Amino acid sequence: MRFLISLAALAIIAPASAAAQSVVTIGTSQARGCYEAAMSGTSRASTGLALCEAALAQDALSRRDRTATEVNMGILLMRDGRTHEALAAYDRAINLFPGLGEAWLNRGIARMQERDYAAAEADFTRSLELNVREAHKAYYHRALALDARELYPEAYADFQQALELEPGWNLPLRELERYEVVRAPVNG
Repeated sequence: MRFLISLAALAIIAPASAAAQSVVTIGTSQARGCYEAAMSGTSRASTGLALCEAALAQDALSRRDRTATEVNMGILLMRDGRTHEALAAYDRAINLFPGLGEAWLNRGIARMQERDYAAAEADFTRSLELNVREAHKAYYHRALALDARELYPEAYADFQQALELEPGWNLPLRELERYEVVRAPVNG
């Protein structure tokens, strides 16, 4: 079985649309359907969730495939407005395979939804330490968490890093426009 990481759009944080990391497994039709539902911004979450649950009920899934399916199920639960259940799915994914940066990134997004900004920041940082595939999204979301905690210099630096990694990306660009950079007075 192959283990691939792909992107799924998931609008969570207003006004910026957050992008979650979907994880694909190729091996069972239910796991594949779960992934495709997480990738699709148009499909009904309930249909995808049924596929995820069916895939997880199978004993034949490898640990990595089970982890990927839990992440994809979390994305669908978030899309369905079931943040607490999504957090539980991400926790299960992290317990199964702690080295998957995408699980940490998605859990951070869910924690942002819960307004648990310090925990979200820690999850985004961990995803970066694990070399999450699309690091620009982790920097962007960590910047949002830092901004919410009024840690403006750190937030500004992360918005800049997100833009450096993904030039032309409108979301960090819009956020950076809110900041005014001034020189600190020189003591002396």
